[in-house]
Amino acid sequence: MQQKRTVSVEMEQKRAAYTAFEKTVLDLYDQGRLTLDQLDCIASQYHWLNVDSAGSQQMLTRDGKELCQVCITLVDPAFPIPSRGSSKDHEEYWEQEFKKWEDIVRWRWGWHAYNAISPNASARDKIT
Repeated sequence: MQQKRTVSVEMEQKRAAYTAFEKTVLDLYDQGRLTLDQLDCIASQYHWLNVDSAGSQQMLTRDGKELCQVCITLVDPAFPIPSRGSSKDHEEYWEQEFKKWEDIVRWRWGWHAYNAISPNASARDKIT
């Protein structure tokens, strides 16, 4: 019983860490104060926590971007981010976006135990 409880607490901590990361990044972005260096510095604070994207609150920025889109835009400004609901906002694009996001969290930030489920899947499911 104690082991099960410990696992549950650990999962909650990983999810809470992701929630905190998401809120911090999106708040700074909305304030116009987020830079790539700041983003990398914030992400580095979560490297050893093995964050879990199930902690996502599905927050959006004032201009309608999701966390992964904000991060992708800073890391690779040339990566196209289509407007929500546009003809380019479709499943094929989502797959490309997800791969780019995974590359960032795994290879740039070293989040090895990151939950492999798209952090924005449930938000998209509600839209489609």
